[in-house]
Amino acid sequence: MRVVNIEFTRSTKTLPLFGWAIQAIQRTKYSHVRLAWFGAGGQIPVIYEASGSNLKFIGPIAARYHNQPKIIKSYPFKLNPEQYRALVKLCMENAGVDYGKKQVIGIGLAYALRLKKNPFADGRRSQVCSEIVGSFLEKILGWDTGLDLDIAGPREIQETIEKHGVLTNV
Repeated sequence: MRVVNIEFTRSTKTLPLFGWAIQAIQRTKYSHVRLAWFGAGGQIPVIYEASGSNLKFIGPIAARYHNQPKIIKSYPFKLNPEQYRALVKLCMENAGVDYGKKQVIGIGLAYALRLKKNPFADGRRSQVCSEIVGSFLEKILGWDTGLDLDIAGPREIQETIEKHGVLTNV
């Protein structure tokens, strides 16, 4: 069994304006959600997230130089070997996909204007953090989230996890 954590984080930078905007719109203490686990036989910490310009893995060497966010909440999920292989395959297939900057703006507009659809949704050509984790919940865990991943933000991901009765360990 492998444990994969869904981590809800916020930046530790002094002026993370983008993060503050997401927190304000979502009404949360976090602005980002990502997947984290130990790979290579449980020895090497791995983070998979949408940030910067694309979807990427962050290993322990890069993590030392990467902005280390504050983890606000973390939800652990036990995966069997088949689920773990499917997770790695899903992440590898999507690694390098563009980060959906326009899509994040569309999510903000949808919230502000109470739109039912994201005006800047582009399918899976680009993705945001909540899409990665939503895909994990749906494709790897087999959950029927009922979420439109083009408009769902971190808060909707957390609400979905809690509706399934998963408890946080942070």
